[in-house]
Amino acid sequence: MPRMSDSLTLGAGSRPASPAIRWWRRSPYGLPLYTLAIWGRCLVPLVLWFTLGKLGRFGLLVAGSELSHGSFRQWRLAGVMLIFIVMVMLGMIVTVAMLHSVRGVLTEIRARHAEGGEDEPLLTRLGRAIIVFVAIYLAWGWQVADWREFADADMERYAVQYDKYAAVLLDNIVASSHGTDPAKPVPPDAGTNLLLDLKVAVVFTVIAVIARYVLSTIHERKGGTRLALGVAFSELAYTFFAVVLVVAFAGGRSTWMKERIATAWWDDHWAALEQSVPGWRTAMEWLAGVRPHIMEAVVLPLTWLTLAVLVYGAYSEDGRALIKGTSLQEAADSIERRTHRLTRQGAGMLIKRLGLDRWPPVLNALRLTLRGGAPLFTVMCLCYMLLSVGLDYAERGVYYLIGTAHRQLEWEIYQIPVHFGRELIFTTMTLCLFAATFDVSATRQRAKRSISRPE
Repeated sequence: MPRMSDSLTLGAGSRPASPAIRWWRRSPYGLPLYTLAIWGRCLVPLVLWFTLGKLGRFGLLVAGSELSHGSFRQWRLAGVMLIFIVMVMLGMIVTVAMLHSVRGVLTEIRARHAEGGEDEPLLTRLGRAIIVFVAIYLAWGWQVADWREFADADMERYAVQYDKYAAVLLDNIVASSHGTDPAKPVPPDAGTNLLLDLKVAVVFTVIAVIARYVLSTIHERKGGTRLALGVAFSELAYTFFAVVLVVAFAGGRSTWMKERIATAWWDDHWAALEQSVPGWRTAMEWLAGVRPHIMEAVVLPLTWLTLAVLVYGAYSEDGRALIKGTSLQEAADSIERRTHRLTRQGAGMLIKRLGLDRWPPVLNALRLTLRGGAPLFTVMCLCYMLLSVGLDYAERGVYYLIGTAHRQLEWEIYQIPVHFGRELIFTTMTLCLFAATFDVSATRQRAKRSISRPE
């Protein structure tokens, strides 16, 4: 029985694809129709998983807000950080479960079953996906949006603190005009439930580092879903608690860097380059304006496709997979044989520190998609952007139909179902889009291999 992780050899020597497969399950131009077909057939489990995730997320937001206020605040905030980590992992688990729930309608998964492959349970897929999902989540900075939502929820629930603070400031202005001593206002702490004291952050960072090392070592030897979840949790804990240390030392490091001769030399030469090269500044400004759109339209859907590939058992985070079968592979093997183990480890650490480790999974996903045909990659990105833009306009249209003659509290109530519906449709349809993209690419690869290597 072939290994699931080897599935992107995609059935070398397998029987030709059945002619009963409809054209839109094989053609990149039928990707929108295939996405809708998957979405329609799997809508119930997708909605159930999404709703469960939202309810759990709401409960954790409220729990974090409640815990953050009271005595022993710094230790409370350490507990709030742990709740935040659980909330992040809940979102990852729900995403993997939603991708898992559509597996039964995918042609590639059915072909594996026909060849004798067993259907992997959710926990198996979760154990394989969760650690790399954490790496992708942190590498691309998706935690910023979760931080913002966590802080906003606390500010909304304790908005009265800001009202009282503003009232005291106004009273102080009136009191100072009458010659009386102003009262000292108490600054609000709502929205600061993820800002820990430096000493507490150091303690929990050390604990998280030790836990990550121990669990990672055991997981490499034994594997297992529980150990994978433990490694993912400790990785998130180490990163989020360490952020406090980074923020604390960032100011001093920035000042120190500005005083270095090398920094001044670089700044001077960069400024001279902008002045001496015609159009350099204009090109850099244009690139800075285009870059966010490229990230949103191309890199982000490729990153999510990486996750889908991982869940369905055809993932590679090894950069050498990009050069497999080429002359560069022989050169890489020669370099690996001639370099010391510590040198290779140091180079790997440097790559991680520079953030270059985020690119191999995305490039491997791009390689998978392009092997299914360049039109498949283009149609996938186009569908993703049309969904994003179209649902934004649809949400705006719903607000237009609701009208503007409402009080603020009524508006906040109206926004809850509208925002939930928009997010539900976007999340479920995009995950179906990535599942369909994987399936079309895998099916086309399977058909090509079957034709080139007949039994």
